[in-house]
Amino acid sequence: MALSVQVNKRRFPWIRACIIVILLALLGLVGWYGYRWYMFGDPLPVSLPVAATADPRVDESMVSTQAIKEHTVAPGDPRYLAIPSLGISKARVFGVGVDKNGALEAPKNLSDIAWYAKSSTPGSGGVILLDGHNGGITRDGVFAKLGTLKKGDILEVERGDGKTFRYEVRENQSMPLEEANSTGMKMMMQSAEAGEEALNVITCDGKWVPRYSQFDRRIMLRAVIVK
Repeated sequence: MALSVQVNKRRFPWIRACIIVILLALLGLVGWYGYRWYMFGDPLPVSLPVAATADPRVDESMVSTQAIKEHTVAPGDPRYLAIPSLGISKARVFGVGVDKNGALEAPKNLSDIAWYAKSSTPGSGGVILLDGHNGGITRDGVFAKLGTLKKGDILEVERGDGKTFRYEVRENQSMPLEEANSTGMKMMMQSAEAGEEALNVITCDGKWVPRYSQFDRRIMLRAVIVK
């Protein structure tokens, strides 16, 4: 009996040491995954709360048919956007500027579209710049499938006076955020065909990166007017 007690006393420190090593390894693993998720948006081995996968400040409520019908803008400004091949019809367009960091503002609701008010208007012959959300916490955004559009697909913009303009996709690419910020935005202020009126559209793509509170890629689509 005394021998048994002595053996247990000798084993206990090794068992405790093994438990400590295992716990430290688990903590290290959790820390590594957490670091990669926060810094680069890498997936975790466990499911995250949905609030950690997109911007919680975006209004995700559905826009009523009545609200769409009552939406008004100045006669020459873009009022609605339609993309027939994606099932998008009469998505409201709102004029925006840039935020305090100089970044293009996004629409407040997942279903709406932002028009950079310092870019051109439909029918003016210049470059029209739009942006919108790809998705949120509870549902897809208006541009969830923008990246699937191919050369030749059609986008339609209706102005405040009811006149509609059609634009044909010339190029559509997914670009890293750093490239989009450094050279992509300059490209998006230019027509895909020199001298032609253009409709350029931006949305998010890729992984949600908590460090930046945004996605790590951008869809950059450029279309030109159909005459």
